Amino acid sequence: MNAKYLKSAFLACSLLAAGTAQAIPELQLYLEGATYDGGSETWVLNGGPLRLWAIGNVAGPGNKGSIFDVKLSIAYADGLAPTFTLTPSTTGGLGGFTDPSTPGAAVFSQTVTNGSAPLLGDGSSLPTHGIYGSGTDWTEFKLGDFTLTDSPIGDFITSFPTPGAGDANKAQINVYDIAISGVAANTPFHFDLYDHYFTQQNDAKYINAPFSHDAGGTSGTTGTTGTTGTTGTTGTTGQTGTTGQTGQIPEPGIILLFGTGLLGLAFSSRRVAS
Repeated sequence: MNAKYLKSAFLACSLLAAGTAQAIPELQLYLEGATYDGGSETWVLNGGPLRLWAIGNVAGPGNKGSIFDVKLSIAYADGLAPTFTLTPSTTGGLGGFTDPSTPGAAVFSQTVTNGSAPLLGDGSSLPTHGIYGSGTDWTEFKLGDFTLTDSPIGDFITSFPTPGAGDANKAQINVYDIAISGVAANTPFHFDLYDHYFTQQNDAKYINAPFSHDAGGTSGTTGTTGTTGTTGTTGTTGQTGTTGQTGQIPEPGIILLFGTGLLGLAFSSRRVAS
């Protein structure tokens, strides 16, 4: 290969790498006040109120357009019986992330206690990434479609991003104040976000927030289970899980204390480039 072709190939690879580096995941999670744990590659908040951001990259770099039927799962130790109340809120302009729209109510979907992982819309399992399986229960909420472009976009990895002028009107950010009752204070919980967008060929592509963009925190109050309503109450029905998605790359592991036992939470470090 002569120098001309070598130069062209190098330029093409450089442009491809630059484009990949600038891409932002379709879905991300962030907890206000959390610290980014580089070992587990997740936002971690120990104590304090839980204000969760569910971020949809609708029109930013690497976007695939609107994201449909978005779901949030909250994982916790088997044997617990938490009740979750998700109150819609906004970013309040924190860090320059304006958010003029309050999301609709998060709708309780189900609580699963059979050791399976959440299912995506095509019937495949959300990769367990050391979270789901025997010893873990989870509760799922429906957040609806992410179609708005009224908030800035940023890559919530390593540190809280600062949106630039070109980042405006790219994303939909749903913020929820999460109250958890029926469990002891400082009980750990883990959050996952998932479902699908449509390709140009109108095929559904099922996705989840990369495990490098997950969130986990400790919360809870002593006493009996509290409020019910659109958030529902915990149940006992479950799903039969299927084998996980292929091509998932294991990530560095972490261990968090769940209830009175240790539950391995090995978070994946890959960043999905869908």
